[in-house]
Amino acid sequence: MKVLIAVDDSLCSHEAVSVVANRPWAEGTQFKIVHVVEPIAAQYGLVAPEAVNLMIEAEKKLKAYGVKFTTDIGDYLKEIFGEQQVSSVVIGGYIADSIIELASDWHADVIVVGSHGRTGLDKILLGSVAEKIVNRSHCSVEVIKMKIKKNDDTSSKDDGSTALAKQKQAV
Repeated sequence: MKVLIAVDDSLCSHEAVSVVANRPWAEGTQFKIVHVVEPIAAQYGLVAPEAVNLMIEAEKKLKAYGVKFTTDIGDYLKEIFGEQQVSSVVIGGYIADSIIELASDWHADVIVVGSHGRTGLDKILLGSVAEKIVNRSHCSVEVIKMKIKKNDDTSSKDDGSTALAKQKQAV
């Protein structure tokens, strides 16, 4: 079995890695960790030509950072599954498309991805990488959601309403 684990440096990605690490897998299962650095111009729209060199430099730094945390995740999983069973890669491109293409090229059996749980306007503006992967992938996709801890009537997932409620109480 081949498991592609798509990560960014977010809590939901760390949760996805934790789920993979704590699940029993068939002997010989291969794991590939992938992080995609999206072109900065795609994130912020068209920019002045003089900014291109700055964007290229920023993308190099983002890739270097991606290599660092995917290597750390890889080292963690190698301790559990073995040196030969785990690899990692950092690639550039549009996130969902790049993950789907790598999964296809690598013949992945399943893609594991964390979900930020965006809804409403955030989802419309930022999109949902997990949703795009689920809808377009040739293989199974497991979306890992963050566990939300409830404290009385508030949750650890702050959508701004908690702070607003506290401000109203103070007035």
